Amino acid sequence: MSRSAFAASFKNQVGTAPLECLIAWRMSLARDALRRGTRSISEFAFATGYESESAFSTAFRRVVGSSPRQFRDTAHRAAKLPGTACRRRAESRTP
Repeated sequence: MSRSAFAASFKNQVGTAPLECLIAWRMSLARDALRRGTRSISEFAFATGYESESAFSTAFRRVVGSSPRQFRDTAHRAAKLPGTACRRRAESRTP
C-alpha cells in the first residue's frame, strides 16, 4: 500500500489524517508529562519524538495555545491550590 493510499484509508476510517493523529497523541503525552514532571522542555521534546526544542515548542503552542513552559508553570501552580489533589484523585476514579 502506498503512503498516500494509507493516508487516505486512515483518514476515511479514523476521521483525521495520520500526522494530525500523531501530533495529537504526542501533545497528549507532553501535557501529561509536563503536569507531572520536572524534566527540561528539551527532554520532553526528544521524548515525544521531536528533534529540537524549537519544533516541539512551536507544535505545542499551535495545539495547546501556550508554550510548554507556560503550561507547566500553570499546571504546577494549580496543583498547589488547596483541594486540588483530592479533586484530581476523584476525577481519576470517575469512569
